[in-house]
Amino acid sequence: MAFQNLFKKEARSILPVYGGYALVVVFVHILILYRSHAMEYDAIWIAGVLLPLIFIALITIGIGYYQLHVEWRTNSIYLLLSLPVRGWKVLLAKLAAALAMLLATVFGVGISYVVILLRITWNDLTANGPILETTPYLINISLHLFWMCALAIVFLLLLVQFTFLCGQLAAKLKWLIMLCAFGGMLWLVLRLSPVLSDLLLWLPDLVFGKPGWDVTYLHMGPFVVLALFCIALLGLNGYLFEKEVEV
Repeated sequence: MAFQNLFKKEARSILPVYGGYALVVVFVHILILYRSHAMEYDAIWIAGVLLPLIFIALITIGIGYYQLHVEWRTNSIYLLLSLPVRGWKVLLAKLAAALAMLLATVFGVGISYVVILLRITWNDLTANGPILETTPYLINISLHLFWMCALAIVFLLLLVQFTFLCGQLAAKLKWLIMLCAFGGMLWLVLRLSPVLSDLLLWLPDLVFGKPGWDVTYLHMGPFVVLALFCIALLGLNGYLFEKEVEV
C-alpha cells in the first residue's frame, strides 16, 4: 500500500509536465496540418512523430533528476523515513511513475497523429502495398523499437539517479563528483557489456520484419546485459539513497 501511495504521489507531481507537453504536441500537429501542402511526407513524419518522441524521452530522463532534486530541496525526502518502504522501492516508484507518464504521453502522441495527420499521409503509407499486408511488419518493428527504447530510457534514468545520489554524498565540488560518477559508470557499462554479451551467445536472436520483407537479426545478449545492469543500478541506488537519508 505504501508503494502504491508513493507511486500515485510521484505520478501526480509530474503529471503537469507530461500533460502540458501533450497539449504542445497537439498544437504542433494542428500547425503541421495547416502547413502540410508545403511539406513532404518525411518532414511531416519527422516533425509530427519522431521529434515529439525524442523530446519526451529526453524529458523523462530529466525527470529522474528533477524528482530527487525536489525531494532534497524541500526536505520532504526525510518524510520517506516514516514509510515502510526500502530505498530501492522508493526509487522504483519514481521510475515507474515516470515510465507510466511516458507511456501515456506516447499513446497520446499516437492518437493525435492518427486523428489529425493520418489522413494527409495515408497515400504515402499505402504506397508500398495494401495496408493489411504491411501492418504486421510495422507492428513488429514498432514493438521491438519501443521496448528497446524503453530499456535504454530506464537505464539512463537509473544512471541519472545514481549521478544525483553520488553528488549528494559530497560536501563540495558536487557537480564534479556527479560528472565523474556519470562518466565512470557509463564507461564501466560500455566496457563490461561486450564481455558479458559474449557469454550469452547461446540466446536466440531477435527477428525484425517478416519473410518477404527486409529481415534483420540482432543478438539478444546486449539487451539482457543492459537489463541486468538496470537491476544492479536500482539496488545500488537504493543503498545510496538509504545511506544519504540516514545522514
